[in-house]
Amino acid sequence: MNGIEADDLDDRAGQFERFAYRARTRWSWWRASVLVVVALFAATLFAQVVIMPLQAAGIDAVHWQVLVALTVSQVTCIAVIWWAAGLLGDHRAQLLALGPPLQGRRSYVLAYLVMVLIFGSLSALMWVLEPDRVIGDLMVYAGLIRSSAWWLAVLVIVVGAPVMEELMFRGFLFPALARSRLGTAGAAVVTSLGWAVLHVGYSVEGLVEVFLVGLYFSAILVKTDSLRVPMFCHAAYNLSALIMLLVVDIRVAAPA
Repeated sequence: MNGIEADDLDDRAGQFERFAYRARTRWSWWRASVLVVVALFAATLFAQVVIMPLQAAGIDAVHWQVLVALTVSQVTCIAVIWWAAGLLGDHRAQLLALGPPLQGRRSYVLAYLVMVLIFGSLSALMWVLEPDRVIGDLMVYAGLIRSSAWWLAVLVIVVGAPVMEELMFRGFLFPALARSRLGTAGAAVVTSLGWAVLHVGYSVEGLVEVFLVGLYFSAILVKTDSLRVPMFCHAAYNLSALIMLLVVDIRVAAPA
């Protein structure tokens, strides 16, 4: 009888482990942090360099310069992170948690619905209480999405940003921090803070929302053991913001 109970406990423990997030990386937290900073610096540098040929070619439209620079920076960061993920002998897909979610396809639906419930309500509240701050945070995107380069804006915001930012912060940096004394909770806080720093220029309320969204994406990663789900939710979140910009009349001077 005791043997049966022990086997049952072992089975339950095995099931729990299958659903627990596992950090699969040889990178230490400080080396991973330095790599992320270097990647962002290199991306910024390349983005600045690529603007010069555009100006020399007579492409002076600000929206084209901004979007091309963002595209270059995103591709640079993705390339650096992908390279670094396999540098120490790790399996890239495993280190970055690119496998399917443990709970199956329903994870995408549930994660999206919870995100809409929480952050949709928060955004609606902010719109009622501080509409000027919300408009201020979205004004740049409103100009880009209404420009002649709207299609590139969609790709950069809905595809490029979620892929690059999730790979960098929750795919690469998160497991290295989770292996340290910080654990998964501390890793969630630090990566969310780092992600919020990328959005400097937002209002304080906007930065707080970005930080909270980052915590939610981290929780999804830990729950599903898959970066695919937070990446999907990130893309859906950004797409929802763009749709709102098309529906709500935000009076900005869209670039020609």
